[in-house]
Order: sequence, then structure tokens, then C-alpha cells
Amino acid sequence: MLQAFYTGLSGLNSYSQNLDNVSNNIANMNTAGYRGTDSFYQALGGDSGKPGLGSQISGLGYRFSVGDIRQTGNDFDLAITGTGFFALLDNDQVFYTRTGQFEFNEDNVLVDKNTGFKVAGIDSDGQLSEINLSSYLAIKPTATSKLTLTGNLSPLDDVHQISSAKMINALGEEVDLSIKFTNEKATFPNQWKIEILDDTGNVLHTDSVKFGPDGTPEVGSGKFIFNLADSTGSTTPVNITVGTIGDFSAVTQTSATGSDSNVSLHAVDGKGIGQLLKRSFDSEGKITLNYSNGDKSTPLTIAMVDFDDIRTLEVDSGTLFKANDTQSRVVGKAGEGRFKQFATSSIEMSNVDLSQEFADMLVIQRGYQASSRILNVANQMIEQLYENTRGR
Repeated sequence: MLQAFYTGLSGLNSYSQNLDNVSNNIANMNTAGYRGTDSFYQALGGDSGKPGLGSQISGLGYRFSVGDIRQTGNDFDLAITGTGFFALLDNDQVFYTRTGQFEFNEDNVLVDKNTGFKVAGIDSDGQLSEINLSSYLAIKPTATSKLTLTGNLSPLDDVHQISSAKMINALGEEVDLSIKFTNEKATFPNQWKIEILDDTGNVLHTDSVKFGPDGTPEVGSGKFIFNLADSTGSTTPVNITVGTIGDFSAVTQTSATGSDSNVSLHAVDGKGIGQLLKRSFDSEGKITLNYSNGDKSTPLTIAMVDFDDIRTLEVDSGTLFKANDTQSRVVGKAGEGRFKQFATSSIEMSNVDLSQEFADMLVIQRGYQASSRILNVANQMIEQLYENTRGR
């Protein structure tokens, strides 16, 4: 009789703990990355030929199904669409989470908004490492290496000049030059002198191009190298293409345009120093960096982590997990192997199923009422025994 009283009490305690768990699930149904938990009961006692001693909560089980994906429009939000976790670094500790709400701190390190822990990337050796953009705030210049001209030089014209030919030297400095064509028909028929001038009119380079009967440059003519100088006196070779024999898409010499020449710049490569303007993530977790000079770079990648034995994970706090054993840990990249691609500018919500929680509450309520009833009956029986014995 007294044992029934304590057995009922253990039932009340177990159902109360389970209700705490259900209430926590419901409270976090809108928490990004939260994983729902289930309580498991364990019988106490129950030796051969004897009744049990009640029940207790033996532990929690975690639900790792994928939650709903919600778009946020934030460039630094990522949602995991399959299995796996983000890894967060806190000194020598590694934590795991499904919450993909990130930001760059004042040191240009990618961190988790909620904890401030560093988001792990994957290095060339496949190891976890912090994502630091300090060395990527600017991108080095690319010097002009080639320049292509198109158009027509009229044999009736004497002089034609391209007033602005902007090039980039090795230091990233923009140099505004001009290209002057002078018809040498008086001394060299079908030949034009080419001069490259600086902004003060000084001649920096002189060359020539001779045209054949078909109006395209003769063999060995139409291409030359100009050495572009920077402010330190160093030079970078620039390959300049006027045209080649039989190529009517480059520069030609015909009277089709009358007395007017129309040669212009077709393509000039080279870019100045680029300052970092925008940071974002792509669906493979690559950090995409856009620079002011038009360059784009993807130097770093966010790591994905999964476990062959998911039971090694346990909740540390909130939406953070820690692993008791990393032997089954698998590190990789989104879109490779077992890992699916990310949903960009999105977060994964809780995977709590509200209908399941309501159903669990009804079961808990019935169990709690039944356990309470056992206490009442046991109490009545004790009172009856006391009455019958008059306290003796």
C-alpha cells in the first residue's frame, strides 16, 4: 500500500518532467534551428515475482528532421536543406548547430549572431578553421596586357587619333594615353605611322602598320608591344593588335568610309585596385566577395559537419550541440557527398510539430490523472486502515 503511494508519486514526477519537455518544445516552435526533443520513460524495479517501483525519465531523444525553410533576405543567413550541422569554434571547443544566422564582427571574422562563436570554414586540408576576411578587404590590380583596335583607316585621310586610351599599370594606376595614326602615303604607300602619346602630347612609342591589297595588314605588320610605365619607373609590356592579314574584323584600310577614319578601341584588359564592396554566400557555402573594380572572388567556404553515429550529439544549451565522440564526424562542403546545398538568404525554423505536442500533452494529462488517482486511493486505504485499528 505504501509502495503504491510512492509508485504513483514517481508517475507524477515522470509526467511532470515530460510536460516540461513538451512545454519547452512549444515555446521554441519559432526558434530558428531548434530541434524538438522526446522524453523516454524507464521502469524502476520489477524483480522476478515482485511488482515494479514506478517510472522515471531515462533521457531525451532529439528529432533531426529538417524544419521549414523561411526566406529572410539577409545575405548572411543560410539554411541547411538536408542532414548536417554548422560548426562553431570557441577557443578549443567545437559546437554544432542548425541555426544559420551569421554576421561579420569588427575583426572581419564570420561569427554566429546568437553566441558570438566563430563559424568554421574548411581549409585546403579539409580541416575546420575560422573564416577571416582581413586579408581580402582589397584585391590587387591587374595590369593591362593587351589592347585590340577595330575600325577603318581611310586612305584619303591624313591623320586619325583616338583621344583616350585608358590603361592600368602594374601599380593599379590608371594611365590615360592617346593613339595617333599618321598616313605616310607620300613616302610609304599604304603605311600608317602609329604613335602612343601621354596626356601632355609626348611620344612614348612609335611603330607602323602596312596594309596589303585586300585592305588588311601585311604579314609581319599590325602587332607590336608597348611598355607601359608606372610611377616607380617599372614597365609592363602591352600587346597591341591593329590587325592581321585576312582579318576584316580588326583594322582595315579602305575608302568605304570616304575620307573619314573610324578606328576605335575594341578591348582593353586590366583592372585597378579593388576595394571590397559586398559579401554574400552562395548555395555551396562559398563566401562571394565583390570588389569595386568589378572583380569577384570566392576564397573561403563554410564547412558542413555530420555524424555517422548521431547519438554522440547532446544539447549543450539552446540550439547548440556538442559531440562526446568525434570518431564518426564527417567534415565536408555543401553540395558534395552526403551534404545538400544551402538555401541562401534563408533560415531553417524549428522542426517542432505542434499537433504532435498537443497529442503528447493529452497522453501526459491522462497519465498524470491516473497517477494522482493512485495516490488518492492509497491515501484512502491508509486512512481506512488507521480507522480500523484506531491508531493501534
